[in-house]
Amino acid sequence: MATTEEQQVKKPGTVSLSAGYRASIPFVLVPRTSITLDSPGTLASMGLQSGVPLTISFPIKGTSKNFPPGDRKCALSWLVSREGKEFSYPVDGEVMMKIQSGGEFEVTVNGKTPIVDVLAQQLIGRGKLGFSLTPDFPHADTATFKPAVDFNNPCEIHVRLPDKKLLGERVTFTPDFGMVFQMAELELRVFERDEGADEIAAKEPRNAFTHTWTPGYFFTLSRSWAIGFTDDSCHQLADVGEEEVGALEFAWQLWGRHSGGSPTLLLENKNFLTVPRPKLEDFRIEYDPSIEGTWEVSGKISGVSPRAELQIDVALVEPRSKTPLLINHDSAAVRLPLGSDGIFEGYLGERHWLFTRPAAGEFPLAPAFAILSLPAAIRDGKRGPIAAHLDFDDTTFSAFKGHELTWDIDADWVCSREAVATEPRPPRPKRRKSGIVTIPAPPADAGNQKGPMTFEEMWNDLCAWEGIVAYMYLDTKGYVTVGAGNLLSTVKDAQALPFQNKDAGRAATPEEIATAFQQVKQMKKGMWYTEYAQRPMIALTDQFIRDLVKKRLDTEFLPVIRDTFKPHFDSYPLCVRRALLDIGYNRGAYSFSTKVPELTAAVKTRNWTLAASLKCLDHGAEARALWRKSLFQYAIVVEPPKKS
Repeated sequence: MATTEEQQVKKPGTVSLSAGYRASIPFVLVPRTSITLDSPGTLASMGLQSGVPLTISFPIKGTSKNFPPGDRKCALSWLVSREGKEFSYPVDGEVMMKIQSGGEFEVTVNGKTPIVDVLAQQLIGRGKLGFSLTPDFPHADTATFKPAVDFNNPCEIHVRLPDKKLLGERVTFTPDFGMVFQMAELELRVFERDEGADEIAAKEPRNAFTHTWTPGYFFTLSRSWAIGFTDDSCHQLADVGEEEVGALEFAWQLWGRHSGGSPTLLLENKNFLTVPRPKLEDFRIEYDPSIEGTWEVSGKISGVSPRAELQIDVALVEPRSKTPLLINHDSAAVRLPLGSDGIFEGYLGERHWLFTRPAAGEFPLAPAFAILSLPAAIRDGKRGPIAAHLDFDDTTFSAFKGHELTWDIDADWVCSREAVATEPRPPRPKRRKSGIVTIPAPPADAGNQKGPMTFEEMWNDLCAWEGIVAYMYLDTKGYVTVGAGNLLSTVKDAQALPFQNKDAGRAATPEEIATAFQQVKQMKKGMWYTEYAQRPMIALTDQFIRDLVKKRLDTEFLPVIRDTFKPHFDSYPLCVRRALLDIGYNRGAYSFSTKVPELTAAVKTRNWTLAASLKCLDHGAEARALWRKSLFQYAIVVEPPKKS
């Protein structure tokens, strides 16, 4: 009689048969296994319902049938039901079933009783907790304890918006946290979403405002924030990037963490506030020598709340003056207050103590203009990009950088209306500032889970994570890249693509492409995309980038991925196919056999619980890794594990 596990679980061999020959085929009968789960202990249920500790011991015990005694590896996932949806959270670590000779078993994680974490499992609001257990044993089904243990942990942020959506108006955040969260560090983050037809979304959101409730607090007081600033004081404008276009679109998130632990996203509102950027309605100078100065400067900015008490810096530029032009205009700038009606007025230039006002029609021989900047946008002594914070009609006004009119998105000044009429300006670039529209990655439940995966679905995922850029830049490893992560190893690789000279409105020459390639290659890696933009702008068209992505997907990635998971790839839930494509595009089409074989094995057996728990999903940015996990976790909902 077999006494070892290997003898009890024999693997069938293979027998070749030919016509006219006789042979025997041995069969091995494997007894059907089953698991009966005990109800959670009273202490575990009371711990969840009391809403006091952040972590609760949750013993998992039961009776097994036809399993060999001893320690058996398994996969454990917490099942959380809240707000009418069910979520799955795979447990990390070494999960073991300790099976006794009589079939009784208990589950341990790293040698200890399993722990439920209020933050990690997002036990917020009202809901129920359950779990699923999948033994690593041939033909063993998943045992599921449906969510039935109640929890009630209030966790809300009430937001009071101002009547007028203006820069500097106050937004109030009032927390409503249960007692359990007094043991956690909770951080509120408000950030601009970087969405629009001419923006590239940041890899990590730029926080406009943050506030932290530390562990042990007794009063969760409301916190206020001035729209567009870093706090309620209106001293520092928030960083919204260089390429902000249109309105400011703000989202907020609440993150929680244990002391010294990693943060977990608890709550979010992706579009709670949209505010038009302040707009420069008028800005001009007039020759009016007096005791105040030579030039009277005036203008109006709309969209700013009086409570912001915004100030502006203005300086005089005299292009035809005998005095050398200033490169840094800070020393000559005059700071003016913005009135409650949005109007500003002041004087620039030399004072005239004894001066006879000129007759009508008499003007200075050398025309001049004024430039304007926002001191609240200064960071580390450097002025921020004016266009990110101030909207203006670029046919009437012009961005200004150094000592000339420009179209550059990082220009830190804007000229008065006189400059456009009297000074030369380069031709308008025939391009968008950033290249391609980007959107947040669609959620795991997007699309028809049983239908085909369309190119638009693949394109939207790649737009969100690859950072599609029309011009050459360096990726995080220092390789010259363009479009949707297309590597350009040599100058010849770049010259093989139909780059355009966007400034000249024609095809780029081989020499221009080579120059752009070499200039980018000499830059520092890991900078933000816009830091690699050059003059002239050598870039690909939007349509070519889309066509190139589709060609690479159809010929380079999808055939290999389909072959790896044949014949079942197209039968997987859409969320799984999206995850596999993202991993293949990010790490290489052949990575499933060389870099993530454990994931490949889990997917082939449709073990979504195991797939979602694997560490190999953590490759790359944290947000992207969490998104990948959410795709496999949703697959558990689409294809629930078989019941024992």
